[in-house]
Amino acid sequence: MSELASPSAEPNYISRLALQSAPYNEAVDANSFYSGKQIEQRLNLLLHLVQASNQIGFLVAAPGAGKSCLLTQLQARSDDGLRVCFIASKSVVDVASLLSQCLRIFGVDEREISMSNDAATLLKNRLIQLQKINIKPLLLIDDIDKLPVEVLQEVTNWLLWQQDGTYLLQAILSAKSEMTTLNALQERMQIVDLPVLSETEVAAYLMQRLTSVGYQGELPFTAKETKRFYRQSLGNPAALNHLAHQKLLGISPTLIRPVKINFSGMLRWTGLSILAISLISLLIFQDKVNQLFDTEQQSVDVIDLPYLKSEELATVVVDDDPVISSEQAERDELQALVDEIPLTEAVEVNASIEATVTETTMVKTITELAGNTDNKWIPEQTEGHQQDWILQQRATNYTFQLMGSWEHEEVSEFIDKYALTGEVAEFESLRNGRVWYAVIYGVYDSKQAALEASNVWPAPLNTLPSWLRRFDSVQKQIIKKAQAQ
Repeated sequence: MSELASPSAEPNYISRLALQSAPYNEAVDANSFYSGKQIEQRLNLLLHLVQASNQIGFLVAAPGAGKSCLLTQLQARSDDGLRVCFIASKSVVDVASLLSQCLRIFGVDEREISMSNDAATLLKNRLIQLQKINIKPLLLIDDIDKLPVEVLQEVTNWLLWQQDGTYLLQAILSAKSEMTTLNALQERMQIVDLPVLSETEVAAYLMQRLTSVGYQGELPFTAKETKRFYRQSLGNPAALNHLAHQKLLGISPTLIRPVKINFSGMLRWTGLSILAISLISLLIFQDKVNQLFDTEQQSVDVIDLPYLKSEELATVVVDDDPVISSEQAERDELQALVDEIPLTEAVEVNASIEATVTETTMVKTITELAGNTDNKWIPEQTEGHQQDWILQQRATNYTFQLMGSWEHEEVSEFIDKYALTGEVAEFESLRNGRVWYAVIYGVYDSKQAALEASNVWPAPLNTLPSWLRRFDSVQKQIIKKAQAQ
């Protein structure tokens, strides 16, 4: 495993490349955000959760994957309808320090803060005020798993506050893994993963970091070097930053020297030890070994089995009767019956026989066609449902929202691209005063049933980011949009 050198305060390549600052440091800056395809999808999903629902987005990713950058970009893209409070877990030591930050960012007067004996109640009242003027307070907490236990419990209580059936506080949280300590928020929680960079994105990511600090040249890394960066970092942005920084400094990663083990010497001494132990054991137990070979041989009686004469087998003779088909036998039997009845009745029976034969022939023909692989019937794919179908669904059922867009053509292209059929529907809602088109998929009785079903979705459907919603939240958006017209 390579040892990565820590970045220096002022790398010597800054002046050489005419950079404004170090491009691969740990500082989080909105300008250095890399908008890859997968990352942009997650960002849009989180924005949609904030603006169109009461769900809490829970961003899960490994350390160094870019959670802080994504939350910073989310804050930068928030509109006037949001009041955002960004909390870095390392800046919070207790509940009082967290309350102090939130009260000031959400607009509570300093005089009120100093005079209040109950900061939590003061915060709750402020959230109610913001709700009345249609401003949604948003709490962004980076690395929430690093908060003290008592602070984490306090945040959980805040996120359960309600007024007139509506939650007072919206949140996007990030952590390196899911947390059982947040089980009280399970109904509001929407897990969102943050994938690592792909090999094809490494060069673009490194170049974006350089251009964000004023670089104007070509990428200073060869294709072979970027491939090595990806192999060593596994697509983790923080590890890529270290490797790129080392390369620009002219430092080669040093490998930890392996411990050398002299296997040949070990095998030689092990063999001698086993041989010595075997000789000593043989000398000690020599008498017992000799007794094993001195035992008398026991005679073995041979039993003569009497010879059994084989009996003659009876031979069955089968007459050489002609073999006919069951269909022909039925026809012969019917014909024999016809011969025994009067002529007038025979005509009717003959007609019945012909009808029976005709019907049998038709059934046989249909059966042959069904077995013909060249004449398979392929049903046409049904189009997706519309909003009236959504309004007819039970409000407590669950569905997955797969995508959303300002353009209706993109919705249609999405449905065609992934060949979505069956319980798929599209609907319209209002977002920032504009029509927002979205696609939902599936109808499930419970949240657990929905999650279990999504686990067995086929590729590439199982690779898409999805948002588990209740139908009543979708229906409210449809009705709200209709009332606004």
